[in-house]
Amino acid sequence: MTWQNDLRRTARDPELAVKVIDAVELLLARDPYLFVHGVGERAISHRLAIYVEAQFPGWDVDCEYDRDGEARKMIPDGSGNDDDEGSAVLPDIIVHHRGPSGNHLVFELKKSTNREPDERDLAKLRAYGRHLGYDHGVFIRFVVGKAMPDVIRAEFVYPE
Repeated sequence: MTWQNDLRRTARDPELAVKVIDAVELLLARDPYLFVHGVGERAISHRLAIYVEAQFPGWDVDCEYDRDGEARKMIPDGSGNDDDEGSAVLPDIIVHHRGPSGNHLVFELKKSTNREPDERDLAKLRAYGRHLGYDHGVFIRFVVGKAMPDVIRAEFVYPE
């Protein structure tokens, strides 16, 4: 099964899956240098955000946006950067309306060279939906350091 099929299978909204797939395919086709040379995750996130923004007219698309209205973006169940008491969070990419409401889509990205288990990001995505009202979460792990950019894992994630 391909990563595109995994996104289609796990999405609650088929049209949304197509938009995400189109953005990721553009990233892989237009920016292979980022993956071949293993540049930082933030550079990859930024480029993907450009392609995501084109898929969501009328929405704001931001990288590492840390506000929920005027307050810092927080998840209380310890799945961010403080395992004991919850934490302030910086999602890799969000599709939203800036301000206190309108959280639509949140992305967490990983490179294949990152040894941290995927489960931490999956837990964060579930918490974003549960505590911050995101409609959809997307996890993507990219292959880096190879001649052909690719995706190892991609799926939509929802609160349980």
